Amino acid sequence: GGIRETTRGKVVLLLPSVKPDWSLQDKPTRQEQRYHLVGSFLRRRLDVEAADRAADFIVTRDRVESGALLTPGNEEVFLYDAAGIDALMDLYRATYQRAVSGEPVARSHFDVYLSDGALIHVKEACVWEDMPGYVFVEVTPEDPKDLHGGNLPRWRGRDGFEKLFLSLKGSGVLFEGKCMAILPLPDYPVSGIRTGQEKSDRLLWAVELPAR
Repeated sequence: GGIRETTRGKVVLLLPSVKPDWSLQDKPTRQEQRYHLVGSFLRRRLDVEAADRAADFIVTRDRVESGALLTPGNEEVFLYDAAGIDALMDLYRATYQRAVSGEPVARSHFDVYLSDGALIHVKEACVWEDMPGYVFVEVTPEDPKDLHGGNLPRWRGRDGFEKLFLSLKGSGVLFEGKCMAILPLPDYPVSGIRTGQEKSDRLLWAVELPAR
């Protein structure tokens, strides 16, 4: 609580979470985020270090115990003062190192790793121009009925697989010369996965992951 009052008129850096949720791409969630930050000047830069130099506060869904954490009572969205960037960068580094400690399941423009129920796309020696458009994952379930379970819109499963997109501008991160994008996988059993990158409906690259 108190995020609106604290950040009003200030520059706020929005950082993507290392535990993303597909529901965050939905319009109601974006509206809720804007509600918390009404009256603030938002920066949503992939280059974390560059954006941090101009930010008064940081907002993210990741909780890191730090003296910079200003909303310890919150459960979903957390506010830090600018000094919180150090602890959050440590979290990015740890997530990255945990992902690349194993072998990638596929290599292309990005290397793709499978870790903690998510696909982690990483690229060394990365620059802003390497991250246009969207990354996507197409998941074919073992049981087709899983495509229409729960709150999944029917259009996502019309081709026999679930296709989900993640905006690199909103949910990817560029830090210390490395790019990282984390795509959570659905919790149902799958028989096939395809992932890649698109820009303006143009396929930039795609890979099929081996069945596991």
